[in-house]
Amino acid sequence: MRAGYEAQPLGKARPNYLLRTLCEEMGFLGNRENYYESQNSFLSDVLDRRTGLPIMLSLVCMAVGRRLGAEVDGIGFPNHFMARYRDSEGEWLLDAFNGQLLLPETVSTYLSSIFGQSIQLSAAAFRPMTAALVAQRILNNLRNVYLAEQNYVMATRTLDFSLALTPLNPLPWQERALLHLELQEFEPASRDLRRYFFLTGQLGLALGIEEEQVELEQILDDQERQLFDTFNRIEEMRTRLN
Repeated sequence: MRAGYEAQPLGKARPNYLLRTLCEEMGFLGNRENYYESQNSFLSDVLDRRTGLPIMLSLVCMAVGRRLGAEVDGIGFPNHFMARYRDSEGEWLLDAFNGQLLLPETVSTYLSSIFGQSIQLSAAAFRPMTAALVAQRILNNLRNVYLAEQNYVMATRTLDFSLALTPLNPLPWQERALLHLELQEFEPASRDLRRYFFLTGQLGLALGIEEEQVELEQILDDQERQLFDTFNRIEEMRTRLN
């Protein structure tokens, strides 16, 4: 593959060769029929089956392109992911899921046609994603699949990894706490909700500290009140079991 790639002139020919080789000769393609299978988000399965989600196929493009010495990054557009190839002659977007090579100025129209709605992209949309952000996006995909399957054990597991990446983000703590509750795992549910309240500045209210009780009760919305009620229910269950 390297010889064929290096035989191409700089410019469009090289990313086109990379995409054609992966999609046509090696058989990598998007899994449209079973888009929401969890295997589409595991790189080992994607390599074995040569099919997967846009982000995973883009990772294959990135890995192969970089081995060839090319500058290839990952770009996370709304609802879609592509690899970006750059050289001294310009830049191109590789949509490995659909086997398409695009110029940056055509991406908005292209995505609009795919999703059937107008999609306008700012310059910020073309910034390459860091490895951590790519990993988080993959984990979000997996979490959504497992939640749809009501596989709360695996959904909880994906949140374990998400929290390793973003431990100061309160929302995954809340979500994992509610999944632990669904699984009747009251101790970890309590720990996670306490961490959520700590990160949102509400731990004092959750624990019933008088000084904070009066001030914070006045600013709670319905969703927050429901979350505090859930926490109290978890604490009651912990007391019964202990």
